[in-house]
Order: sequence, then C-alpha cells, then structure tokens
Amino acid sequence: MEGTDQELALSPLAGKSGNAYKGTYPDGREIFVKMNTSPILAGLAKEQIAPQLLWSRRMPDGQVMTGQQWLNGKILTPGEMGKKQIINILTRLHRSRHLMVQLTSLGQQLETPIDLLYSWRESVHANLRRNQFLQEVFDDLRQSAPGFREDHATIVHGDVRHSNWIETESGLIYLVDWDSVRLTDRMFDVAHILSHYIPESRWQEWLVYYGYRYNQKVLNKLYWYAQYSYLNQIGKYYANEDMDNVNREIYALRNFRTRFGRGL
Repeated sequence: MEGTDQELALSPLAGKSGNAYKGTYPDGREIFVKMNTSPILAGLAKEQIAPQLLWSRRMPDGQVMTGQQWLNGKILTPGEMGKKQIINILTRLHRSRHLMVQLTSLGQQLETPIDLLYSWRESVHANLRRNQFLQEVFDDLRQSAPGFREDHATIVHGDVRHSNWIETESGLIYLVDWDSVRLTDRMFDVAHILSHYIPESRWQEWLVYYGYRYNQKVLNKLYWYAQYSYLNQIGKYYANEDMDNVNREIYALRNFRTRFGRGL
C-alpha cells in the first residue's frame, strides 16, 4: 500500500453505498478508495474491464479497503450507451472462465431465473410486494421463466446502468461498482442495456455483434430478462428513496409490456 492511512485524506463520493471515497495523498496524488468491494477487482483490472487495483488492505475492524487508479473522465450518458466498447467489455466479462472460477471459489452460488425472481421479492420493500402491477409482472415471469443451463452460466455485473460506466479523457471505457456481481445467465446484463438504452431497430445488430443468434428463442429470453431488469431497478431505487426513478422505471416497464406483450 502506498503511503499510510494517516497520510491519505478521504472525501466521500456521492453514491448508493456510502463506502466510496476520493483519496488524496499529501503530494497531490489521487486514488479511488472503496470499502468492502468485490474481491475479484484484480482479475477485472487484468482483463481491462475495471480500473487498475493499486492495493488492498484489511482494516482492524475487519473491513477491507481497496485503492484503485483515479480516472479523469466522465460518466456515460444514456445516449452514449450504444458504444461498441461497451459490448466488447461485456463480452470479455461474460466469457472469462478465470473470473467465474475465482468467484465460484469464493462461494458465489449460481442463480436460475426463478432464484433471481424470489431473491428480488425477498429483498424489496413490502410496499413493492403489495403493488398490484408489480405482483402481476412477478407472476407472469414466474410462469414463463426461460430455461437455464448451469454449464452456460457466466459472471455478470448485475447493475449495468449508465452511471456505472466511466470514459477516460483518453477514450477508454471501464465498468465500475461491482457490489451486485453474480453468477447467472449473461442475458441479465444484456437485456438491461437493450431495454433501457438501445432502440429496438438496433437490437439485431447489437445482439449479433455480441455473439448471439438473432431468433425468437433469444428474443423471448430478452423479453423476460428485460422485465426482470425493470423490477431490479425499481427495487434499488425504492431502497434509496428515489421515487422519481421508481416511477420512471414502472412507467417504462408498463410501456415495454404494452409493446412486446408479456414475453410469453
């Protein structure tokens, strides 16, 4: 670890976790500091998916502090989510057997579509469980869950909204905030990107470039995971008391179901 805890000045960064900081050394060097983030950061950095990991240290209270390269750049806007770099990064992530083996060795369990659904219901606020429309979506998804093959499971980021993509001043793009990483179907990440940011007219181009076959079976899986992605975001925003985005996601989910039916 460069410097010492006493030398490193920490300034909290806005975000849902409350565990992210900008660290500054006396000589002006800056780093990104996070508490209790994913233990696979080094592997992610090696794959050029996440920023470089500089050090990791267990604190006296048992928490783990990590320091990463500070990036001068910007957060991608929703309109910039069609960049080919994003597809390339997701492809590297989803095809990395090394990262999957590492995560499995740490005790991460595979999750089927039904596992994801029930995990969502158990984790969200009771008000969301009582919402008639969301209960209808839940029931539809439970009855139409797509097939799942354990040998096709991959590591997924789990929260690929635009605010977790950073573009540096040199034009490199990184995916950050790995608190939601899991082992499941790669469509978990793909469907969120397509349903939230990519016009339907470009879905075929996007999917084929990624490596999917473009057929009804793939589209049915996309429709299922897209609806789940809306549920997932609704739960996250509600937990943060961000009702504007909760209502925005519910409205978008209604429109998605009107446009594509229930994906059954």
